[in-house]
Amino acid sequence: MGLFDSAADQYDAARPSYPEGLYDVVESVTGPFDGKIVGDGGAGTGVVARQLLERGAQVVAFDPGREMLKRARFRSPCLPVVVADATAAPFRAASLDVLCFGQSWHWLDQDSGAEEAARLLRPGGWWAAWWNEPWADAEPWFEQYAALLEDRCHGFSLDQRDVDWCADAVRNNHDFQDPSRHVVEWERIVSVENWLTDLESHSYVIAMSPAQRRGLLSDSEAILRTQFADRMVVPYQARLWLARRRLATA
Repeated sequence: MGLFDSAADQYDAARPSYPEGLYDVVESVTGPFDGKIVGDGGAGTGVVARQLLERGAQVVAFDPGREMLKRARFRSPCLPVVVADATAAPFRAASLDVLCFGQSWHWLDQDSGAEEAARLLRPGGWWAAWWNEPWADAEPWFEQYAALLEDRCHGFSLDQRDVDWCADAVRNNHDFQDPSRHVVEWERIVSVENWLTDLESHSYVIAMSPAQRRGLLSDSEAILRTQFADRMVVPYQARLWLARRRLATA
């Protein structure tokens, strides 16, 4: 059972998609997705896969969570899905043009993940990893909300938003050229209810006891209601890293 399988309903219902501007940036570097064979690693319920399909990519989605992938297939019945860990994917070497990780690369052993990504990508192919991050730091409600999560949720820290996910494994892997980093700013419009449902789908909340989870959700809602009647408009950053598979090993 995958880590997120127990919260697959909440994940599917409320996790945000990624801004179109992020995919525009990727395509400006790698070329259009149209016609490319693209792996969606840690695909979850298919948020990234659906957006890639809309851009004409031939997508194969893989994730260790069976329940997550069931929802991806329900939404996209023709989407090929494979239950697999991204450090040992059951695909041929050099079979992918692009390998994407939306909100998932951090779950991998970084060295093993980089080695497997290099194996899966054809020479000249692209590794891409990105994260959606709320970035409302100047707003009092967000400061209170983040402080609550840092106090109650083991493993949660706003500092994680600033991690350089290419610091070692990808940057130091000789099969990849130096990675580039990009930031796309956007606004998420979401109801308070869906924000709280999204919160339930995160690992640090899944790990809580039912009583702890209820308390966190209740206290989170109290903070949110001080600012929003229902409709939330929240500044976000989509943070993206790209690295090209070398044409030949140096």
